[in-house]
Amino acid sequence: MINTARHELLAKVAAMYYEQEMTQNDIAAVLDLSRVKIYRLLKEARESQVVRILIDWPIKRSLALETKLVKRFELERALVLQTGATDSALLRRQIAQLAARYLEGALVDGADLSICFGSTTYEVISAIRADFQANVKVMQATGSLSHALKEFDSSALTRQLAQKLGGEALYLSSPLLADDAEAAAVIREQAVVGQALEQVRCADIALVGIGDLDPATSGFVRAGVAGAQQLRSYRERGATGDMAWQIFDRAGQLFPCELNGRIIGVTLAELRAVPQTVAVAVGLNKAAAIVGALNSGAINVLCTDEATAARVLETQL
Repeated sequence: MINTARHELLAKVAAMYYEQEMTQNDIAAVLDLSRVKIYRLLKEARESQVVRILIDWPIKRSLALETKLVKRFELERALVLQTGATDSALLRRQIAQLAARYLEGALVDGADLSICFGSTTYEVISAIRADFQANVKVMQATGSLSHALKEFDSSALTRQLAQKLGGEALYLSSPLLADDAEAAAVIREQAVVGQALEQVRCADIALVGIGDLDPATSGFVRAGVAGAQQLRSYRERGATGDMAWQIFDRAGQLFPCELNGRIIGVTLAELRAVPQTVAVAVGLNKAAAIVGALNSGAINVLCTDEATAARVLETQL
């Protein structure tokens, strides 16, 4: 995380360049810095996400694949993007834009939105248009990590989205991971935690991502929640994916592991009761995990791309 003074400098330079349309030379003169320094500050502003450049890609959807997904998994809706993108980062941004447009249409004044944070939901939040406003309550559905990467900084992203939408933020004042199942039970029983979780359970819409437990890319490893060998062991024993930091098998059943008992946040069973649980996931490597997540019954809206959708439909239980 960048400190406040640095953040303010980056924001100031970015505003002069992108909003006031000043040249780098003009900014350098005003701030008494070199043009090279201004260039580096602008680059840092983009890399640190102080500046987010949103390209409005044309959205084309595959209605045939959407229909097949809805029928096979008894979904309320499927959103399948037609795209020629081969770069994984570009594909994630395009999918995030599709999901963001859906949320903009689904969110009405007075709605409650719960967020399970991860790299995919981080992209979706970034893709919501800056001028979109909705008087909604944004709720942190899982606990916080003490040394979180930016996409896992639950409380900060809850605040960011609430401010973006012009709504209210509700925080879950708890760590994501307790020392053991007994400690997790004690934390959940604390009044401030229990009240927050009760509101999360009553959300109108939940936004989640789906992980495949690949140690090379998993949020569990990147966020320091679990080790690579631990995930390999789970996969060897039948675990296939994770959602809301809950690990499940191909049939969508909660996987029997000590890690599931230590997580503080909304559960798969509680997500089933949410009127709209929107899951966003892409990648052929995630097909089995997506099938498991869909079989869990916790999802009723899936957002993905056509290649992933086709692989999901080919995947057998």
